Amino acid sequence: MNALTRGAAIVAAAFGLLTTPLMATDGRADPAPAGNADGKASGTLTVNGKITKVAFAYARSVPGFFDKNTKDVEVVLSDVALDAKALGDPFVRDGMAKSGKLHAFEITVDAAGVPVSTSWRHDGFTGPTPNGLSSEDVFTKKVFDGKTVDASYKSAAGKEVFGSTFAFDVTFRAAIGH
Repeated sequence: MNALTRGAAIVAAAFGLLTTPLMATDGRADPAPAGNADGKASGTLTVNGKITKVAFAYARSVPGFFDKNTKDVEVVLSDVALDAKALGDPFVRDGMAKSGKLHAFEITVDAAGVPVSTSWRHDGFTGPTPNGLSSEDVFTKKVFDGKTVDASYKSAAGKEVFGSTFAFDVTFRAAIGH
């Protein structure tokens, strides 16, 4: 009986050590810390004539958009600092945007350093917010090495979706959280 108790205690302790990190992060990849000194952005987001300057850049490794066996990088560019909860949950960012507390542009970049998706978190759209890409937009990467993303992204002129006009012209650098 004593051996069973000791063995059960060892198994319980090992299980606790293995699952504690998962519980702390809900099993998700850790976003870059909210105060990441390396995460910087500059440039503008324009929606229906309203210009917003971005200052913060966050990047984290996420499962591949097209192939879940590869790693993409999700980049969030915003006008306000974001905490870990907002970075880890797009619904939190949506709520912040709807209440006018966040204006953000998000880019998913594949393992080769090519954008595969974009999305907006912004209260300036009169209808649905645009998602996706245009081959006319210009993405220029300076560094994309699995540790850092340093790039610029500029939209083609005259974009309109569901009666809303929009544009982006941003430069950013951030350490990639894992």
